[in-house]
Amino acid sequence: MMEKEMAFMARLLVDEYGFLFGGEEGFPVDVTEHDWESPYPTFVVPARFEWEAGGLGAEPNIFRHPEIRDWVCDDVAWSVLSKVAPSDPRLLGKGYLGEKELHIVQVVTMLDVVDVAASVVADYGSYRVIEFPAFRDGCDDEMRSRIFRIPGLYTDIFLGDLLKSSLDEAGIVGLGYSPVPVAG
Repeated sequence: MMEKEMAFMARLLVDEYGFLFGGEEGFPVDVTEHDWESPYPTFVVPARFEWEAGGLGAEPNIFRHPEIRDWVCDDVAWSVLSKVAPSDPRLLGKGYLGEKELHIVQVVTMLDVVDVAASVVADYGSYRVIEFPAFRDGCDDEMRSRIFRIPGLYTDIFLGDLLKSSLDEAGIVGLGYSPVPVAG
């Protein structure tokens, strides 16, 4: 039976596209003192970033900053995210790379769409961790145009197929995708 590709785990391609650094003067709260599972306060002062290029030497549309969760996006990427998944990406503020305006984004949406029985779950006695999720069959419409997290796997970001295809159509670079299997 062929699996449907209705959602993808998104990961930033840091080796290929590099990362941003700096801008700490604009951070409203010390990042080491925030839990990052709750909304981070908005930036009042725009952050000034620098960029360390990756192996491709090309600037991405979606950047990784090691102290900011989740993404820093250019206007094109932010336009797609805010149009296709308007309720999911939370705009924390603005930043700049030289004169280029960037958008600091946090994903706080949590969807309970995991089929735990079909997922790979590590049991550590006092707690369990979903290592490789499988999503429930029939959640297509719920996930299609969303960017979200799942309970038990708080650091990973998932995209529905409509959002992924919209990012692809817009030529957005900086992300890699892994399809998430559907149980059933």
